Amino acid sequence: MKRQAKKLMKKKRVASEDIVRKPRSPRYSSLTAREKATRERSLALLSDLRGGKGPYTELLRKHHLDTRTAHKYLGQDLLGGTGGKRVRPSKADRRVRELLFPMSSGDLPILTRSSQDATKLSEFFQDRDKLLRGKLTAQTFEAKWRGVRIGGQEVFADVTVILDMANAGDLKVENLYASTGGAQ
Repeated sequence: MKRQAKKLMKKKRVASEDIVRKPRSPRYSSLTAREKATRERSLALLSDLRGGKGPYTELLRKHHLDTRTAHKYLGQDLLGGTGGKRVRPSKADRRVRELLFPMSSGDLPILTRSSQDATKLSEFFQDRDKLLRGKLTAQTFEAKWRGVRIGGQEVFADVTVILDMANAGDLKVENLYASTGGAQ
């Protein structure tokens, strides 16, 4: 009995020593303003990589990042890159993003973990911008966005109120991502 217990303990010890753990990406709440800005650039890199806007090295230069920093903030969302293989993005991710969400009182910052939600919000803001510039009719906008839920919340799609808020100057969104206070 003693011999079996020793053998079992030895196996457990060897198994735990063989595990090599990768460091986790830093928590969003613990980042400084400068690190949040760098993280946002990394997320923009990931988005451009998914959109096929260029090769990985070119996009690194465009977003003022190096490979180590991109891997620090994106980790598992950058696939390949070893053994001569190209770096490619994962299809979706669960990174925390601070986005602006359309509400009746204006665009309010929210935290989301879904890249699909971020894409859907981006599409909404593009359509709203088209509406404000007269490139999209009010009926088309309301038909597309009335009753749509993103991240469990209903998107505010009342055209008359949106136009009134735009005339009052409350809807000046140059960037989908909420300001993190970092250097722009």
